[in-house]
Amino acid sequence: MRALDLVPAYRRGFEAAVGETLRLLADVPAADMCGLSLGGLVALRVAAERRREDDRLTACAAFDRLPANVRRRVRALALAARVMQRRFLQRQLVAELPERHQVRALEEIAPFRRAEISRLMWQAAGSVVDPQAIVAPALVVCGERDRPNLPLARRLADALPRGTLEIVANAGHVANLDNPEAFSALL
Repeated sequence: MRALDLVPAYRRGFEAAVGETLRLLADVPAADMCGLSLGGLVALRVAAERRREDDRLTACAAFDRLPANVRRRVRALALAARVMQRRFLQRQLVAELPERHQVRALEEIAPFRRAEISRLMWQAAGSVVDPQAIVAPALVVCGERDRPNLPLARRLADALPRGTLEIVANAGHVANLDNPEAFSALL
């Protein structure tokens, strides 16, 4: 199994990341997909479009759709991101990461312009997936301290035909970094 580096596709937008992932997996008969946050949204869309029972999906801190009031707030933040000082915006994007991972995360997002970040936030907020289209077994994961995503994760797991919800103890939005042992055990 290999991890896909989708940074170039993400710079072109959410749909480009979904399309690039689908292209890369076109000849793969059974894929293990795991995505966190924005990557979780991409993985959900890919699983819905592939419709393969032999795939396996793990979506952490992801959702099938945002409630309208949350979508409006995220889109307002997306618009604000276009005019924020770039360094401030980048610091805000990595603020929830454990400190030891912030430097690397800042390096990874350094190529992104404010407009690209804004577009990704806007598009992610509007992402909608039909959970019934995902026929693969799906593990929905959420950190116990990720309060905004917990109800979304519960709703998603309930809506997926083969969905299971797992809550990672002592973890927030980035459960894989907050509690890597527990997260890895779930995988």
